[in-house]
Amino acid sequence: MKFHPSIFLILCAFILSCQPNTKDSVSHEKVIENGYEVIQELLIDAEAGSTITIPEGLYKINRSISLDGIPGVSIKGAGKNETILSFLGQTSGAEGLRITADSITLDGFTVADAKGDAIKLQDCKGVTLTNVKTTWTQGAKSTNGAYGFYPVQCEDVVIDNCEAAYASDAGIYVGQSKNVIVKNSYAHHNVAGIEIENCINSEVYDNVAENNTGGLLVFDLPDLELVNGHTCKLYNNKIINNNLKNFASEGNMVAIIPPGSGVILLAAKKVEVYNNEILDHKTMGIGITSFHFTELPWKDQRYDPFTYDISIHHNTIERRSALPDVTKKFGQMVNLLFPGKPQDILYDGILREGNASDNPMNICIKDNIVDDIRFANVDAANDFDNVNKSLEPYDCI
Repeated sequence: MKFHPSIFLILCAFILSCQPNTKDSVSHEKVIENGYEVIQELLIDAEAGSTITIPEGLYKINRSISLDGIPGVSIKGAGKNETILSFLGQTSGAEGLRITADSITLDGFTVADAKGDAIKLQDCKGVTLTNVKTTWTQGAKSTNGAYGFYPVQCEDVVIDNCEAAYASDAGIYVGQSKNVIVKNSYAHHNVAGIEIENCINSEVYDNVAENNTGGLLVFDLPDLELVNGHTCKLYNNKIINNNLKNFASEGNMVAIIPPGSGVILLAAKKVEVYNNEILDHKTMGIGITSFHFTELPWKDQRYDPFTYDISIHHNTIERRSALPDVTKKFGQMVNLLFPGKPQDILYDGILREGNASDNPMNICIKDNIVDDIRFANVDAANDFDNVNKSLEPYDCI
């Protein structure tokens, strides 16, 4: 699979990279200077099944705070605009708040400007996050923490009515987890708004993902403890105007995402995408691709790099009238194959060897609401030699 951008596209990339850098802000009239000592003492003193109440105020915290091994703890603030944990002066630790315990509830506070991930929960069974916000207040910078919400290797995760902004990887991320719900939440000004990665049995619904680089991602990546995630439903979401410049550090997987991407399914299996509003994207509304498209190697013999058993139906898709992205490989491909024309649904067409039927990967695209749909199987495995715009092989549900 060969790809060579032209000098014209490189020049366009420079021009389009000049975007204003908006910022978030957090403040409170009550400031607690010794925030680390106050909150970490509460966490150390916590007992199983207890509730930790953090009063309103802006708590200045200079190192990671953590809760380890104590089950059934609820951490409650006075509201996400009233209780603010500010890590702007953090000098040590890889996260803001780190939790390794079961049956955890977080409710009603903001974590701002963590040196690394804002809230990391690992190896937890039973996680409920409600009315919590994560953000970085210095704008869209590659030095921001990677993840806002970061449950990993967890079970029974619920993220409800939360907000995530300015993460340099994903605002709301759930990885290598089972039984996941993300609902009623707002992800904006991140590289990836909401990302489900290597998870089994997930539902993402009634969320708003806007002003990110990519709105909603379902990825399955190699060389992780849990591989070949599957069974994910994405529905009733508003995925709008995700055209933000990609500010991820090079080498991160999300650094490949072209600005102007609504939904991307990468090596995803058994995914249903329906009843969503996917609006105002300059590159593509929905991208369907195997891991082979990245041209990255992997070692894990268990890993299945293909995308299959996908159903995309009853979505409203409206593309932006704009030049597709030219800063990333996928966007450059769109421009070369469809000059100046954003696409609604793109499929890389990469198949297992020996599959000769019209739709061997069971990709179904039907009953979407879109004006003169722009769809293509780009035949990426054969250097885009046989781009096919017919939806007929995919007329199933």
